[in-house]
Amino acid sequence: MLPVKPKSAKAKLKPKKAKTTTLREDYPKVRIVKRRKGFAYQVDCRSKGWTGPAQPEFLTKKEAQLFANEQEVLERKRKNTRPSDLNYTLYQFVVDVWRQTLDIEDDTKDGYSWSLNKHILPIFGNMKMVDIKPADIEGWQVAMKSIGPNGKKGLADKTIEGHMNLLAAILKKAVQNGYLHQSPFTHLKRKKAKSRKPVTPLDPKLVQKIAAGFAERFRLIVWICFYTGMRPSEALGLTYDRLDFIKGTITIDRQLSRSRNKIFADKLKTSSSNRVIAFAPQLQGHIKDHVSKFGTGPQGLLMQNRSGNVWRYRDARDMFSKVSRPLGLQVGEGLHILRHTCVSLLIQQGVNPKTIQGHVGHESIEETMDTYGHLFPNSLTDLAANLDNFSAMFNSDTEKESKTA
Repeated sequence: MLPVKPKSAKAKLKPKKAKTTTLREDYPKVRIVKRRKGFAYQVDCRSKGWTGPAQPEFLTKKEAQLFANEQEVLERKRKNTRPSDLNYTLYQFVVDVWRQTLDIEDDTKDGYSWSLNKHILPIFGNMKMVDIKPADIEGWQVAMKSIGPNGKKGLADKTIEGHMNLLAAILKKAVQNGYLHQSPFTHLKRKKAKSRKPVTPLDPKLVQKIAAGFAERFRLIVWICFYTGMRPSEALGLTYDRLDFIKGTITIDRQLSRSRNKIFADKLKTSSSNRVIAFAPQLQGHIKDHVSKFGTGPQGLLMQNRSGNVWRYRDARDMFSKVSRPLGLQVGEGLHILRHTCVSLLIQQGVNPKTIQGHVGHESIEETMDTYGHLFPNSLTDLAANLDNFSAMFNSDTEKESKTA
């Protein structure tokens, strides 16, 4: 029997061509995998709780590394999350955690509470947060926009966006505190609400009809908003001591709170909202007549309810709607339309945009122009007319020269 020929040393040292090369040993691993046509970057995501492809592949190393880093963060959160936390319903989390960590003004809290109780918790309150899927949120968004069975008009895009933002913020907080692995909003494409429609001011004669429809003790709110362009909350928070009948000015440095627990809000909408504005003689007459008949309310408030207490925004808003709807105003055209009407009349009278900005308390001239720019005269037309006046000047000079000659 012939002896077996031993393999050469060279043959023993020759390595086999590797099919994979590991680039990252930590979980999740990243490997270069040979394929029939080139290579792929593979991420090993096999772990408890992973619901996607076990080993997703990417065309570039950068994409694979980025994906691996994201999964590593999620895996660490899974390990640090107590199993009981994953059973939290949205309602439980809002009550036990989210509300306890809020550091915002009472007015904002009231707005959040209304949004939660009216639109969010009735749909998602009893659902476990881990069970809320992007499709659920998209369906909710469509439902808010749709016309109801009673023919009630759906919500405006801007309103829907506000409810969506609030839910997204709550779920983001849940992720940050380890009650949720990942927010369903992460993979949800949201369209930004369309910019609001151009403001259509009211005819002054229609304003008169609206004022006439108010009970006499509440009529003053219409005239304050119309003559000053104040925000409704500023007008409702106006007190007698802020009026200067001699100088003809009104000082605006506070507004009515929307919370029933206090009279005034902690601060105005913006720093530019603190301002001193012109006090029209016609409005002075309305206020003097009102105070002589009904006096003032708590802390000198011009507006008060029938009991002599604070007249709240919602009550004023509802009264305006009740009076104005039969006169043709649409849903969404509330007390604020009187502010727009005031500005439009100032524009018609040729008041400088910068002056208007200061009068209404906008933070920037851009805000004023974005809101009311369509009401200003066509600048190109005006410019053409002004340029045409140059020719008239030349002609007049020529005539003078010819007469002198």
